[in-house]
Amino acid sequence: MPEELESINAEVIAVYPNKIKVSVDKLEDFQLAEERLKVGSYLRVSDNDNAVMIAMIETFLIEVGVDKDGNPTKKYIIEANPLGMLRDGHFERGGDTISIPPKKVEPAKLEEIEKIYQESVDDNDKFTFATLAANENIEVPVDGNKFFNKHIAIIGSTGSGKSHTVAKVIQEAVKQKEKGYEGLNNSHIIIFDIHSEYKTAFPDANFLDINNLVLPYWLLNSDELQEMFIDTEANDHNQRNVFKEAVVENRKENFTGSDVDKEKIHFDSKLYFDINAVLKVARDKNEEQIDTGETYATGAKKGQPKLTQGSLYGRLTNFVNRLENKIGDKRLEFLLGEKSKTIKFEDTLKQFISYGDNKSNVTIIDLSGIPFEVLSITVSLISRILFEYGY
Repeated sequence: MPEELESINAEVIAVYPNKIKVSVDKLEDFQLAEERLKVGSYLRVSDNDNAVMIAMIETFLIEVGVDKDGNPTKKYIIEANPLGMLRDGHFERGGDTISIPPKKVEPAKLEEIEKIYQESVDDNDKFTFATLAANENIEVPVDGNKFFNKHIAIIGSTGSGKSHTVAKVIQEAVKQKEKGYEGLNNSHIIIFDIHSEYKTAFPDANFLDINNLVLPYWLLNSDELQEMFIDTEANDHNQRNVFKEAVVENRKENFTGSDVDKEKIHFDSKLYFDINAVLKVARDKNEEQIDTGETYATGAKKGQPKLTQGSLYGRLTNFVNRLENKIGDKRLEFLLGEKSKTIKFEDTLKQFISYGDNKSNVTIIDLSGIPFEVLSITVSLISRILFEYGY
C-alpha cells in the first residue's frame, strides 16, 4: 500500500447534496491543539490550499467491525454540513461542490473559522454582540441595519436567559453607537417591560411606568374602546348603541373645524371626546322619564304631569356602573385621568422617543403596574402611535 494512503487518518467516504460523511481511524489524532472536536466544530476538506471547503460537524457515529485477523475494530463516522468555500484566503458561502474523492480532511484552523464571520459583513455595517458558541474568542458580527429592520425572535424555556440576551443586544447597540457605529444614530429602542426587570440593565434610559406614563384614551380604536368600556360578554346592543352615539356626538361637540368635516366624524375618528360626558349620557338614558302630556286628576300628585319610563330606563345600570368604576379606578389614571384629556399628541410622543433634553436611545416602559385587563390595550395603543409616527 502506498505510504500516502497509509498515513490518512480521515477521509470523505460519501458526498450528499447537503452533507458529507467522513471516516476517522483515530479520533484522538484528529483534532487541533486549541480545540477538542464536538458537534458544531468545523472541518476543512480540500484537494489543495487554494480551494478549501468548510463544513460543520452535525453528528458522530461509531462503526464496530473486525480486522482480517478477527480482532474488533472501531471506525468513527462524522457527518458534516458544508458551509462554503475558502478560496485564496476569502470565504464564499455556498460555492463549488468538492471533487470526488477529496484527498484531505482536517479540523479547520482558527483563522479559517474567523474568516467565515469577519468577512460576512462589511466593516461599516458590522454590529457585534455575540461570540461563537464553539469558541468564545471568535466574534460573530451581523449587519446592524438589517438586524434592526427585521423581526427578531429570541425563544427559550423559562430561565434560559431570554431577558439577559435582549438586554445584552441592546446594551451593545448603545455602546457601539457611542463608539461611532452609525447604524443607530437615528434609531430608538422601546422596551415593553412586563415583569419590571430591565431598569437596572439601562440606568441611563428614559424610564416610564404607571406613575409618569400618560396615554390619551380617545386615541383608542373602536374595538379597544368597546373592549374597555362595554361588557362584551353580555352582548347588549343597547350598551353599544348608546356608547357609540355618545362618543360620536361628543367628538362633534369638541370639533372646531368646518361643518362639512364635522359630518364626516365617526366612531373611529382619532378626535378628542370627554368620557365623563359619555357617562352622563348613559346615566340620563338609564333614568329617563318622558312627559306624557297628561296630568294626575286626583291624589297626592293631582295636577302634576304624568311621566312614563323611557325605552332604556333601568336597562343601562350595569353599563353605567362599569363606566363609573373605570373612570374612578386610580390604577387607570394614566389612561383616563385629567392629563389624558389635555395631553397633546406631540407630548405623547416625547415620552417615548429621543427628543429635546432626552438624548437616550432607549425607553423602558414598565408595564408591571398596569392592570391586566388593559395591558394588551396599552401595548397596542403605544405601538400604533409609534408605528404611525415612524411611518
